[in-house]
Amino acid sequence: MAEQSTSSNVNITDAVLNQSPVIKDAENVTINYKQPPSTSSSDEDGWDAVQTIMKEHNNRLEKEGVLQFQGVSAKIEIPPVHPSISEITFFEKDKVPADEEYDPDDHKELYSNKIITQVQFQDLLKLKSKFISIIGRAGSGKTVLSKKLTKAFSPSHRVCIHRKFMDMNNKQPLTLRKLFLDNMIPGQDEKVYENAFNWLKKNDEKLILVLDGFDQAEYTLDKKCSTINYDECVPEKQLIHNLFIKHLFPNSLLVVTSRPHAVLYLPEAARPQVTYALGDLSLEDTKELFLAFADEELWRKIKKSSNQILSMCRNPLMLQMIISSNIHPSEDIGDASTPTRLFATVMKNLTYSHNFQFPETMDELARKLQILAFAATKHRKVVLTAKELRDGGVDPTTIHDIVVQLHCHRRPINSRLLEGNTKFFFCHQTFQEHLTASYVVYGMPLEEFQDFVETSLFQKHWIVVKRFVCGLLFDLESKAVSGDLQIKKEILKKYLIQQLEIISEKYMESRPDIQTNIQTNGYTDKLFDLYACVGEGKDSSIATKAAEHFPTTIQLPAPMNSNLVPGFCFIMKHVTKQLDELNLAACFLESNSFHEIASVIKEMKPGQIGMMNIGVNLLQPSNIDDVIGLLRVVRDVLWMLFCFDVGGLRDANQDERSKIRSTLNEIQTSLEVYVDYGTILRSQK
Repeated sequence: MAEQSTSSNVNITDAVLNQSPVIKDAENVTINYKQPPSTSSSDEDGWDAVQTIMKEHNNRLEKEGVLQFQGVSAKIEIPPVHPSISEITFFEKDKVPADEEYDPDDHKELYSNKIITQVQFQDLLKLKSKFISIIGRAGSGKTVLSKKLTKAFSPSHRVCIHRKFMDMNNKQPLTLRKLFLDNMIPGQDEKVYENAFNWLKKNDEKLILVLDGFDQAEYTLDKKCSTINYDECVPEKQLIHNLFIKHLFPNSLLVVTSRPHAVLYLPEAARPQVTYALGDLSLEDTKELFLAFADEELWRKIKKSSNQILSMCRNPLMLQMIISSNIHPSEDIGDASTPTRLFATVMKNLTYSHNFQFPETMDELARKLQILAFAATKHRKVVLTAKELRDGGVDPTTIHDIVVQLHCHRRPINSRLLEGNTKFFFCHQTFQEHLTASYVVYGMPLEEFQDFVETSLFQKHWIVVKRFVCGLLFDLESKAVSGDLQIKKEILKKYLIQQLEIISEKYMESRPDIQTNIQTNGYTDKLFDLYACVGEGKDSSIATKAAEHFPTTIQLPAPMNSNLVPGFCFIMKHVTKQLDELNLAACFLESNSFHEIASVIKEMKPGQIGMMNIGVNLLQPSNIDDVIGLLRVVRDVLWMLFCFDVGGLRDANQDERSKIRSTLNEIQTSLEVYVDYGTILRSQK
């Protein structure tokens, strides 16, 4: 069977639906359409016609397959893993943005300022609402979830039709019947279509329409819509609008999946009653899925060398790229241990694609995309129109169909840089940010670059782009360079060090309270953003300067995003001064992040840190060895209340306390360790 590409930039193979690597806990419901009670021959003819249509529909869905990583032979049966699913208050009364803006904080939990309720897959099968939407970023598993729902929603006497917007987008007016029956399953007798459609109209309470990828539609819905009857021939968007406002098939269940921005466009009357957001995989599921396609050695390598990259694996799309880049790294770039190196490797591998058959080289195309990405980011856009692409010298039809081979595997991996037809989106927002940074480094004129660094780059809007710029200039261009590139490095280095001095001083002036973990004036976030830039650039001379200005009293952001950990650790390796207080409390650090931080701290001088707080984190029992390593470095007090998470936050248990007490006796320190509110451990010698 020919391989097909989904709208989520991943591959489709012939794997059976039950072995989907993205959704678990779906009921293995056999689709068995039994004849319902009927009172007329027309009802019987209608149900027979529905059975005929649905048999072909389900065969097509099975053949289309499911999300699976192509090119890596699974060593074990694909494990059933799932993204988190949250019921979310997506709309707020009438205040719906006209367009979704680019937001560098998009990497945080989707719409984290809204009310979120965690749900399970089975909850989706018990819905009483008539119209729901499922939103998520590219690669989060929307298409796979929609197919799982289609199967699980299809017990006896119910008809579940699955259609993708990218397969519709009809240019000519058509009827509702043609949209969902004739065009979906062509080649049937006219009477079959007529009888099936009449049955669905009469029994619409038994109908479920699952429409996947609304962001792939070539249109947006107008504020007002003329209602129509079932047999009118009208533009497709008018049919969809009438479905959304529940004028057609009013008693059916309508399920629409989309990237978030497209749902924002919906007029109030056409909005879903309930919205669910797909999040990332859990760390446990990420490892399980990773090990199905790559070996334990690669997992340990990534876990040991780059917790930041490990965190990115929680998105199935990013996991695919990370596996590809590590199995076949670029000799020019080295290991993909930072986001900059990862995306540079992906772009480099696209250059060597055997399937790349366009009139321009990948480098030429990349330069055009860099300019477009910079313009979009500058104007806070994540959507590009066909006109903008053409004006930038990019053929939208070519980009839409771009299928390239990452030669990292025995078989190809399909990958789309952009999605959509008349509206285009980078397959992951980080691609837009990386291409934007590439333009700043390699395409922006020198005079403009200096002004951009001084006036814009260090603003919040460019926070992720700035990290990529540092990674490109200081890490990937660490070798001797000349000309404008060398001057750009000197300009950025000077300004970055200047910012480190200014923000460190202002941070110390604000004097955050280590006991209450109060962070003032936003200087904590600004400081750790700068640390992330230094870590991405891997320039020791800049890290040394940052260490000179390192605050003697410092607390980590709460919570501490895992992508900030590598930069913080890189700076800490260069800190030689005495620190009065180091606060990690309430950062909700996971086991691997804490291990990365503790591994750096234990190499510091004995007694170099006066007071340290590691309470309210997500440590595992294995982290007790990391805690033991801190005892030689912390001089006065170590707080560790509720620092372990084993099905809930807890204090150190008796075995862990015994290990701490034994180590304290061994090193004969004056350190006091608060293991709970009433217990202090001290050296007995």
